[in-house]
Amino acid sequence: MDPTNRRIRKIDRDAQRFVAQALGNTDLSLSDYDMIHTVRHRPSVTQEELRRLYCLDKSTIARRAAKLEEAGYIRRLPNPEDKRRKQLFVTERGDALREAKVEAEAFYFDWLTAELEEAELTALVSLLDKLQLRSRDERRQNFCHLLEAYERTHPEEI
Repeated sequence: MDPTNRRIRKIDRDAQRFVAQALGNTDLSLSDYDMIHTVRHRPSVTQEELRRLYCLDKSTIARRAAKLEEAGYIRRLPNPEDKRRKQLFVTERGDALREAKVEAEAFYFDWLTAELEEAELTALVSLLDKLQLRSRDERRQNFCHLLEAYERTHPEEI
């Protein structure tokens, strides 16, 4: 049984809903924010690289990229080495959205933790750091250990 009872994920969803409402960007999904973030950190990333990274089909990535380009958050330019491929870049509007999102998230989490005592907050931060490092390390290894364990305990495909 999940000892957190999925509380971390529920808090994250609430935070993202708050951010979307606070910024007036309720037409952007969490996946849209993720794509902007990825493109910001990987300038000139191709749609094919995003497809592999997110494990999505080409058309889903293309539709999402077109939506974000139309809204002015990213630019899609032909790859100089292969004109059929598109490279993605974040625009100034995309950078501004990212900064506003970070500020709104900080505001939300400051509010959320405001009633915690100093010792509680210190303990929470320490535990979250431990969990985040474990998650990051496994993600950097493409979840190879976690996927092996999952496949051993969940042999059937859906």
